[in-house]
Amino acid sequence: MKNIILIGLLLIITTSCKKDSIEIQPINGIWIETIHKSDTLVFENEYPGFTLNRGTKLRNGYLLPKYSSGPYSYEIAQDSIYLKWALSSYSGSISYYFDLDEKNDQIKIGNFFVDSLYSNNVTLTFSRIN
Repeated sequence: MKNIILIGLLLIITTSCKKDSIEIQPINGIWIETIHKSDTLVFENEYPGFTLNRGTKLRNGYLLPKYSSGPYSYEIAQDSIYLKWALSSYSGSISYYFDLDEKNDQIKIGNFFVDSLYSNNVTLTFSRIN
């Protein structure tokens, strides 16, 4: 009888635990950075990730994607987004400011890629174009 009560308590405890991340409306679509209009975020909600498209740059005679371009995985929690660049050897994720303004179709996100156009303390604004 004690085993049944103990198993019942364990089931109640494990099913009642919630994760800290919050649910938000899907952010499918293509989002363009509003100032320089050269960087885009492409969200396809088939998986928790997006692609950062930054264009190309000529390096060592080769036309290559700009640094930090490519796929990112993410998790959103309150006013933060936790990002992991899929092409990085770092296995953790890094927290950045995040705000989804559904009314104005805008995303505000802390600068998660270093570039000569931006400083690290800048909040980037992306508007939905599709």
